Amino acid sequence: MDYLSGVYKRGKKTIQSNIFTKGKDVKKMLSKGSIDLHSAFKNSYANEEKQSQFGADKGYIYDKELSNHNQQVYYNPEKDHLLFSVAGTHNLSDIGTDLALLGGRLKDTNRYKEASETFGTARKKYPSAKTTAYGTSLGGAIASKVNADEVVTLNRAYEIGGKSRSNEINIRTQGDIVSLFGSGGKHNTTISGGKLTDPMTWLRSHGSDSIKGMGLTI
Repeated sequence: MDYLSGVYKRGKKTIQSNIFTKGKDVKKMLSKGSIDLHSAFKNSYANEEKQSQFGADKGYIYDKELSNHNQQVYYNPEKDHLLFSVAGTHNLSDIGTDLALLGGRLKDTNRYKEASETFGTARKKYPSAKTTAYGTSLGGAIASKVNADEVVTLNRAYEIGGKSRSNEINIRTQGDIVSLFGSGGKHNTTISGGKLTDPMTWLRSHGSDSIKGMGLTI
């Protein structure tokens, strides 16, 4: 639940490798875009008025026809680039989706089916566009399965035994329990944060503020 991420005081974050993963050079891979990644993740939980304005200063157009509170579509005609944003757990009905994900049944849920259908429609509407899907937690899990050209996630939720693919950049905050099942994935990178042994840092570790100020872009 990303909207709770600012409850705890934040410190400076650095990308690191740890016992779970070698990690990727995420700063290099996420340095050529124009949209701030932290802002993009936060925007997925914003109200529609704010979402409709997001990215406009960078040439992205909010597709109101295809967007709702669960996912948003942005298109930049100059770059021919489509952004597909998927919100994480943000209402009571998502709890059932979270449980289905843990049981390996995410694709059976209405939440996934809605996102997949919307993304498919967006690809048909913008057929030549390069597509980037992104999200945190549950949103990251859904984004990883819609067959975008590239996927960027933060603290993505995993089913037991879940895997990542080569087109994914999955960032995980040390101490986050939601993304723990995917901590050993070879396409994952861990950044410093809280501790699994300290429950007081779990919420802080899970929120998108863990990458605030790092200059990552899409």
